Amino acid sequence: MPERIVTMPGSTDQFVLTERPAPALTDRYRPLPDGINSHDLLVIRANEVRTGDVVTALFTEGPGIRRMEHVPEPFAAHPRPFGICPAHCEECSVTHLSGGTTDRYMCLNTADDYTNCAVVYPNAPVAIIPADTAAEFPPLDSTPQLPDLFTLDDGEHGPYEALPVPRAWSPFATISVTRATAEKIAADIPGTHAGRHLTFRWLHDTLLIASDPRLRTDPGRPGRLIEPDADGRYRIGGLWRWEEWSVPFCPNCGAETEPLDVEGERVWRCTAPDCTRRTYGTGNPDDDDELPSYTEDDGLRMDALFDVRQERGEIDIEATAELAAPGGPDEDEQDAK
Repeated sequence: MPERIVTMPGSTDQFVLTERPAPALTDRYRPLPDGINSHDLLVIRANEVRTGDVVTALFTEGPGIRRMEHVPEPFAAHPRPFGICPAHCEECSVTHLSGGTTDRYMCLNTADDYTNCAVVYPNAPVAIIPADTAAEFPPLDSTPQLPDLFTLDDGEHGPYEALPVPRAWSPFATISVTRATAEKIAADIPGTHAGRHLTFRWLHDTLLIASDPRLRTDPGRPGRLIEPDADGRYRIGGLWRWEEWSVPFCPNCGAETEPLDVEGERVWRCTAPDCTRRTYGTGNPDDDDELPSYTEDDGLRMDALFDVRQERGEIDIEATAELAAPGGPDEDEQDAK
């Protein structure tokens, strides 16, 4: 990713500017409007931010070379003294408890009832697009919001993309999904704990979700009919608990992970180039004790064996599992043969 290095008057630090990461499951950053790039960014101290400036990033701790930490949602700043955010704001509450005062902190953006305020030190470096520059481009809300991601209560299915939910949304409320996502949900849920008493059936464009007749409180109703709205989307929910989907971090180096299916199990592989750690993502290190590290040969070796067995008209499942295991077939057995 191209880098641009700038300095600030009165500072010996170097500030590394980069473009915003592309939207992805592990990089949840809303893109900037078309035409805006890192050359439109300035680095100033937080106490120099003015109303209307677009805040795009903070920076790693100094001194020395300091790299951008992109904020997930760039926002138009409304600087104000610290301490006037809503009482529900977690950021304000935590900062207050740690001795935060108006002379030590300021608020660049006031949150609503469920979102943290953007609270920083007055002299903290901030990457902005000046208000007059931002006015030359489309407004921030011209870029589509990234979809919210959800999973079932077992955490092994999904993620399912949905339109962003309102702040007052609850886990048993509906999420709005496309037909393709609705089909994926309908295929996944019957095999989960949440869907053990449910059946799914498509009636042309309508999805019928029916429960076990013995469990119905209203025997005359066939189930819940979910029809597409005017935009062709399906609002599904209320029959099981939705969970927000998130990517677990590597327990070794803290990098983000990516999903990997190994012998029918969902595990997570570290994305750092120098780390081969795999994890179940439960947060309990004991769960990962018997889980071997990943090597690039794993998939290649198992694919090769599968192809050979297939050519012979047979697939030896035990041998396939043995080859897929770290170290491959037992060396003593190979020598004996």
